[in-house]
Amino acid sequence: MDKPSTQRKPQPPFVKHYLAFYNLVQFCGWGFGLILALKFMLFSKPYSHRLLWEHCSMIISIFQTLQLMEVVHAAIKFVPSNPIQTFIQIFSRLMLVWGILVPIVDARDSIGVPMLLIAWSIAECTRYIYYALNIYDAVPYLSTWLRYSLFIVLYPLGVSGELLTTYAALAPIRRMKFLSLELPNALNISFYYDIYCILFMLSYVHFFPQLYLYMMHQRKKILSNSQSKRD
Repeated sequence: MDKPSTQRKPQPPFVKHYLAFYNLVQFCGWGFGLILALKFMLFSKPYSHRLLWEHCSMIISIFQTLQLMEVVHAAIKFVPSNPIQTFIQIFSRLMLVWGILVPIVDARDSIGVPMLLIAWSIAECTRYIYYALNIYDAVPYLSTWLRYSLFIVLYPLGVSGELLTTYAALAPIRRMKFLSLELPNALNISFYYDIYCILFMLSYVHFFPQLYLYMMHQRKKILSNSQSKRD
């Protein structure tokens, strides 16, 4: 989940139209993912968290990975963001998708799976439609309010789902020795992926409060500005 920059500079028409298109594509992709998840959760029998992920995995994996384009956008100055910070913000999701859910089948049974799928999808829908409309200064107040209000619930829900899913992967990782390198070996180094995953989980203690407090500050500022414009 990323920190959007609030400073805007004039952009060439091509860049504006391209970014609007990119954001609309992401909005449609995450919206489709949300519909898939909700439909499966409400109507599919038998239901399991594992089947839910397998039902939605392709669309979620595609559009989550597509977010790497936002690092490119920052690097080539299409947006006033730091590419390294942008990558760090995207990395946790990529880690969950490609480092946990895709390779570790047992992790898909975690209650965290529906939590993160719903939180990610709703948060991204509100974020991308806001960005697309904001490029043309055409954001209705409702879209602004949703973008800067739903995160209050969605961010903790998503983070909880990510942590629960990662935790569920630890035992299978140890059992499989997945991506682990034990001594002795020719490189004379050891690496244990389960330890890496634990450190990854601990990193949330540092990064999540920062992001959440930043978004609360942005909420107060942006909603106040939007309300004053309406008045």
